[in-house]
Amino acid sequence: MSVPVSLRSIDIGYGTTAVVRDLDLEVASGEFLVLLGPSGCGKSTLLNAIAGLTELADGEIWIGERNVTWADPKDRGIGMVFQSYALYPNMDVEKNLSFGLTVAGVPKAEVARRVKRTSAILQLDDYLKRRPSALSGGQRQRVAIGRALVRDVDIFLFDEPLSNLDAKLRAELRVEIKKLHQELGSTMIYVTHDQVEAMTLADRIAIMRNGVIQQLASPREIYHRPANLFVAGFIGSPAMNLIDGTLLHAEGRCRFQSDLISADLSAYPFISAAPEGDRAAIVGFRPEQIMLGQGSGHPEIPAVVSVIEAMGPDTVLWCTAGRTTLSLRMPGDFGGRVGDRIVLGLDLAQASLFDKASGARL
Repeated sequence: MSVPVSLRSIDIGYGTTAVVRDLDLEVASGEFLVLLGPSGCGKSTLLNAIAGLTELADGEIWIGERNVTWADPKDRGIGMVFQSYALYPNMDVEKNLSFGLTVAGVPKAEVARRVKRTSAILQLDDYLKRRPSALSGGQRQRVAIGRALVRDVDIFLFDEPLSNLDAKLRAELRVEIKKLHQELGSTMIYVTHDQVEAMTLADRIAIMRNGVIQQLASPREIYHRPANLFVAGFIGSPAMNLIDGTLLHAEGRCRFQSDLISADLSAYPFISAAPEGDRAAIVGFRPEQIMLGQGSGHPEIPAVVSVIEAMGPDTVLWCTAGRTTLSLRMPGDFGGRVGDRIVLGLDLAQASLFDKASGARL
């Protein structure tokens, strides 16, 4: 069973410092929502508020049909997985999984059933008699997830559960968590600063900055249509290329003018409704939206290759064009060298256009 979560006009602060401000968020039943943002943006604070570990200054939290704003954590029907494993070192895996249920007075037969089910889901059967010190980091984190899972709750909260693991284990556990969500269909809210985790796990991502949600959308929407300059720069590796310039708009025609390019944007979707006049603007291109070679039929920029990053399946080129550094993604067998003079073609049909003053997408 899964239930929705509703956050209504949430304010959280410490003294005179506001951490989360007038935040509204609806999480659908069975949804995997990721709270993503840099350190200090308020994502873990918000998760702790949902869990009942942090008090609100204002607003309400609803889980299903219940207003749990002032309910104790144990009464909210949530299971939480923390960044630290927080396992009992003197207990084996089986007892770590069952201890909370036993203390809560759950009948022994039911405890055994839940531990058996959880162990099977998380592939812990071979480790039930081992203590945490005899487990790898990935196995310990699976036990920590299992302690939340045995509670048989409607909502699971994850607070950066993979950040202490190495890259290989993080990739493996991402797959396990995705499978877990598909199997259980439970509502899951997951906090991370790692955009790869967010993009691969989420049904929707809420990108936060200074306690405010900047964009709430699917990973595809956020990547291809970032709502503002912050999202454009935060999502993507390398980040979106941004070129400063001026938008010249008059009599239904629109042109983007900069030191690097002069391009007709009259067919850009926003133009028909935009007020006429000149304004400072920024045009953005993902690295894969920049092509190499002359005769592309798109606006072209001469550049010099300054850095080559061979990534295996692809190669990232960092190029200098005037005073601007641009990145583009090439096939892994790219054979160029640092210092090569090249021509970059910009696909305007895929470009993102932003107002420089507000940072908002146009």
